Amino acid sequence: MFIVHPIRFRFALLLLCWLWLPTPSLVAGVRTGDPIEMSFDLPNIQGNPFDCTTNDVQVTLSTPAGNQISIPAFFDGNATWRARLTADSPGRYLLKSITLNGTDARAQSISRTEFDCPQGNDPGFVRIDPNDKMRFAFDDGSPFYPVGYNLAWRSHGEVEMPPLVDSLDRMGKAGVNWTRIWMNSWDGKNLDWPSNKADRVEPGMLLLPVARDWDAIVQAAQKNHVYFQMVLQHHGQYSTTADNNWTTNPWNKSNGGWLEKPAQFFTDPKAIQLTKNKFRYIIARWGYSPAIMAFELCNEVESTDAFKSDLPSVAAWHQTMARFIREQDHYHHLITTSSNTGEKSIWPATDYYQAHAYPSDLIAAISGLDDQKLDRAYFFGEIGSSSTGNPPPPRDTLHQILWASLMSGSAGTGEYWDWFDVEPQNLLGQFTSIQQFIHQSGMLADRNLHPVILEAQTPERGPLAFGPGRDWGKSASTQYTVNPNGTVPGLGGMSAFLQGRGKNHDLFPFAEFNVNFAEPGTFTTEIDQTHSAGARLEASLDGKPISTLIIGKLDRPNRRSRGEGSNNPTNPVNAALELPIPAGPHMLRLQNTGQDWIHIRQFVLSPYASQLAVLAKAGPDRALVWIYRRPSGTAGDSVAGIVTGTFTIPSLQPGAYNVVWWDTEAGKVIQTTTAQADTGKPVTLTTPPVSRDIACWVERRVEK
Repeated sequence: MFIVHPIRFRFALLLLCWLWLPTPSLVAGVRTGDPIEMSFDLPNIQGNPFDCTTNDVQVTLSTPAGNQISIPAFFDGNATWRARLTADSPGRYLLKSITLNGTDARAQSISRTEFDCPQGNDPGFVRIDPNDKMRFAFDDGSPFYPVGYNLAWRSHGEVEMPPLVDSLDRMGKAGVNWTRIWMNSWDGKNLDWPSNKADRVEPGMLLLPVARDWDAIVQAAQKNHVYFQMVLQHHGQYSTTADNNWTTNPWNKSNGGWLEKPAQFFTDPKAIQLTKNKFRYIIARWGYSPAIMAFELCNEVESTDAFKSDLPSVAAWHQTMARFIREQDHYHHLITTSSNTGEKSIWPATDYYQAHAYPSDLIAAISGLDDQKLDRAYFFGEIGSSSTGNPPPPRDTLHQILWASLMSGSAGTGEYWDWFDVEPQNLLGQFTSIQQFIHQSGMLADRNLHPVILEAQTPERGPLAFGPGRDWGKSASTQYTVNPNGTVPGLGGMSAFLQGRGKNHDLFPFAEFNVNFAEPGTFTTEIDQTHSAGARLEASLDGKPISTLIIGKLDRPNRRSRGEGSNNPTNPVNAALELPIPAGPHMLRLQNTGQDWIHIRQFVLSPYASQLAVLAKAGPDRALVWIYRRPSGTAGDSVAGIVTGTFTIPSLQPGAYNVVWWDTEAGKVIQTTTAQADTGKPVTLTTPPVSRDIACWVERRVEK
């Protein structure tokens, strides 16, 4: 199975001084060149060539500065081994030795013994910015702001997607600079888990054809300047509830493996060592590449069996694997995982937070991540619309994710999950537009930009529609204030599942809303799903019961919810409780006294707020603003027609400013005006006519 002919690669040899650091460090001014490769034969290797504990092959070279560095080599079939490197300075590198377990390996057929490396023009590897732990930067000091979408695997249902290398090419041309790719079995990208269930790989052995497919992926990403998270494990491999792949896992004892339960993956000594061996091979074969932004230890580890039954062991596994990667990785790639950001024991081993969300209200979820006040860089590595109810079209979802997250404190935009819609729906232009806005606005050069709350004024008030920012889980609060400007603090922590009298009652037992209607109106709660056991939504106003909505038990449930490991039989519904609310301040309480949960699609208060909403971030000399029409409140539809509004930016220093208005769909400037900020008087702007949304940047004019 592993007897293959060596492949000749057009790589170049580049190197960094080997120095283990607890976290990656950025070296100002460093620019790397193209990757290079060397090959050699080791005909006398005994045992498993993928086991770094018995076959530790290292290549040592001298640098132009006279230092010596060592990097791991990797097995590539027959007797062939290879080493791939990346250097941070030009000059001649000389091969000093090739060792096996610390002694001369007696290598044969060495392809090269010296290398002349020209000055490179690549910005280097992605790091945490040493001047700002909430941002990313390259080795040469230039900022990196991830804008992209997931590209997890090739297939989706019965639809075969384009090859990943082709998608990476189109991504790069469109300005996409980030993606996330899984090492999964079902499309042949797992090194030790064949895609064909009939095949078998002995534990500890790796699939070289799979490795060669990854060669092409890494090369394509680097060629197109798309920086990606390499997802090393995923939750389904070790879960019996969420996306259960445990039943086909080759390490499962029932399939000829040795693990009796999936949770043992995180504690079993053999599993830990084999995982380390695989990670070492990954580092040796692809660690040379700056295109790998980060190694992701596990996708959604909170969905594994062990996370629920033995969290300390999962946390310890993260610490162990992160430490091992840092010891082995000459290039100090970033390390992350994906999990509930509120579970603090998982994250100390990582360099940045990578959250996932599929909420009813995308904007609420994005602001909710800011509300967590995380202690290092963060962004949504996966985000999309809730799978329940009638989600908006992919174009609308992606557009909202990109522009709302751009105005947040995240270190990158929210990264859209539904890659299988991007090319078929012609959505790549969305990324081109926002990248052009980012670069033309000067956003990346301004370190003083932070999210600010701005309020638009329009001639008339309209509906205010909002929804929970969290899917299944414990609601961070039960008390919410709906401000007249349309903001609802804490909404990002609200669960979409209002619990009934069942076992999860304490997760979200009730919700209370403090409202203040300028005129008599309505408060509507829209429900798109309930547990099959049924629900009973009761409402009270200022302490007095006013209405009840009863949703009966479903005899034949036909869907399953994301909640509780997707084991909840559900009842899709299209129900709403509409309540008349008098003018003035009131407290509305909603409580589910039924048997089990209801899933809230959204709340609609009408009329309540301006027809335009504003998201922005600003500093003393610059502001970025996104203005959008609030939905009508009817199934998320947009309001027809156009509207113009005004808003003020109080944070700008006195001076003259240029105001550049941007067409978010077409990706171009549509109007440029000027504004003046006087002492004690903020800049006030009037929008062009808005039919859907518009953006602008405001920058202080430089006097010549």
